Amino acid sequence: MADEPLPFNLLKTFPGILHRQPLFITKQLDVDSYHLSFLDKQGQELSDDSDVPNFIEQLPEILPAINDHHKVLLSIPESWQESLLSSQPSDFDFILNNKNSSQSNQFSIADTNNTSNNESDTLLINLAEFKPSELTEHLPYWRNNHAILCATNVNNLEQFSFCQQNKLDLLQGQFHTLPSNTNSQKISPSSQILMELLVKLQDPEVVTEELADIINRDISLSYKLLRLINSAFFGLKKEVETTKQAIMLLGLSKIKTWGSLLSLSGIDDKPKELRVVAMTRAKMCELLAKYYKGQPDTFFAAGLFSTLDALIDKPLPELLTKLPLSDELKQGLTSHSGIIGRALHDVLSYEKGDWVTVNASPLPIEIIARSYLEAINWAQELNSEILD
Repeated sequence: MADEPLPFNLLKTFPGILHRQPLFITKQLDVDSYHLSFLDKQGQELSDDSDVPNFIEQLPEILPAINDHHKVLLSIPESWQESLLSSQPSDFDFILNNKNSSQSNQFSIADTNNTSNNESDTLLINLAEFKPSELTEHLPYWRNNHAILCATNVNNLEQFSFCQQNKLDLLQGQFHTLPSNTNSQKISPSSQILMELLVKLQDPEVVTEELADIINRDISLSYKLLRLINSAFFGLKKEVETTKQAIMLLGLSKIKTWGSLLSLSGIDDKPKELRVVAMTRAKMCELLAKYYKGQPDTFFAAGLFSTLDALIDKPLPELLTKLPLSDELKQGLTSHSGIIGRALHDVLSYEKGDWVTVNASPLPIEIIARSYLEAINWAQELNSEILD
């Protein structure tokens, strides 16, 4: 008898698109939960009579592989909900998008005539559908009738500022992946040190002894690197005791990549979710490399360095001039040209939920969606190892 597939592998059998978006607590920008949407291949909502997938009863067991929070907001069709509600464990905390559901915690969608959904706990306010004046007008009413106001499509810094000023409870959107409006300011001392370290780590001429010395000078980096390499994430049979041993075992390219990732993950004045974004982009680009017939390490670096602008609050082209990266990699990052840029474009489009662009990719949507699932699972496991 063949072994039964792992619960997470069952999720890969879903023939459509799964999209995960963080819901941030507005005050401190910590992630409160994730919003998971199950869509068809074109990125449209599933019909309420959609066939129930074979993994639905095991969804509470599957979700920890892609969601490190106990609470999740689910967008699933009505036909899925009965099976889920009948099988859920008592500690599975989730919210459904169906206002007719018997689940007590529900959410509804804001509109200018929102009088029928007053019983829902959470109201989703799509900022793309309202003018600022309309939002200002309706916010008092919405606040009086719902316990939690969640703004969605918060995709620029002006919208983010509006949400903060009006004290909305939760935020969902791309705002956390954007650099602040500080282009006229100098790079902070901590960011300058980080950039200098990245320059050294990415030096194409560096040799083993030099790279080991660069990493060892940064006590925090050398500690994190050895701790990670000796963790269950790598699963090595023999403990690695020195940075030089790590380089000899994994190779210069791998250690440069891991060193850069750990360095970027150490930035503590940004939402921690941005680290997850960097990891997810990097891994997803790496997974797409074989389909674009490229070098996995270079594709990984493209995903990783695509978050530099948000991490350091400077335009990406300006930051890349300081790094000794190949022209192919720089062009892929700045203009999305070449196979590196094509893969990165796929990744960013999927992240944003731009399904028209995703479906215009030369790669089948099934490959891109599968790579996304594997990437968020990988980032979840890695993030648990490098948390401070």
